[in-house]
Amino acid sequence: MLNKKIKWEAQNILLKTIYEDKYILVINKDVNLVVHPDINTNKNKKNTVFNGLLYYFPYLRDLPRAGIIHRLDKNTTGLMIIAKTMFVYFSLKRELKKHNIIREYEAIVHGTISQNNIINQPIKRLYKKNNIRMIISNDGKKAVTKYFVKNIFEKHTHLRIRLETGRTHQIRVHLLHINHNIIGDPIYKKNMNNNNFYNKIFKQIIQRQALHACYLKFIHPIYNIPIKLYSPLPNDIYKLLDFLEQNKILNKKY
Repeated sequence: MLNKKIKWEAQNILLKTIYEDKYILVINKDVNLVVHPDINTNKNKKNTVFNGLLYYFPYLRDLPRAGIIHRLDKNTTGLMIIAKTMFVYFSLKRELKKHNIIREYEAIVHGTISQNNIINQPIKRLYKKNNIRMIISNDGKKAVTKYFVKNIFEKHTHLRIRLETGRTHQIRVHLLHINHNIIGDPIYKKNMNNNNFYNKIFKQIIQRQALHACYLKFIHPIYNIPIKLYSPLPNDIYKLLDFLEQNKILNKKY
């Protein structure tokens, strides 16, 4: 729960609406946008999705986290659900905990992956110089990530990913664990000196991790109907794929 003693500022921040009714809002989060202030240190008190929600929907100040059901990392783009009432908030949080909200992503990773698989490795939070880093650890929390191969290039792979759990940085940590870290990830990365040619070009195309929350499916807690939403890849990831497609040696589509 965010600190209620702090007078959180409402700000006119552009939030791209994908779906909206009286009870639910789904936005397509932009790059370089923090979702909410840090719970423990109250960093990022301004210029977050949270501040924007307070501007457009002042009554969300009375909901936990202004109704935000799940978060995305600052430089991960894509779909996010926000509840507009307390009942809907707790209903969706319950469905999220029961894994009934389907969340899928697309990512471009280093290295070639030839088949679909599941990563089942517990994740633990590690505090390091006021920054949070997640690590694989036997005493961590259960974390399960499914990935599906979309395209294989010479030295990189385009994946579709489905979260079975929702740990902080889960996809990024899990992909690093199997030695296929996401292109552009500034934290969860290995020494990629052997790919200097690619890395120099990648930095010109994309200045963040190539990870996008592309698909959501859930049952509306009030109308009891399935909601299915898709967000196409943003320009930087699309341009990255275009570059890999034009310079491919091996490409398989499933």
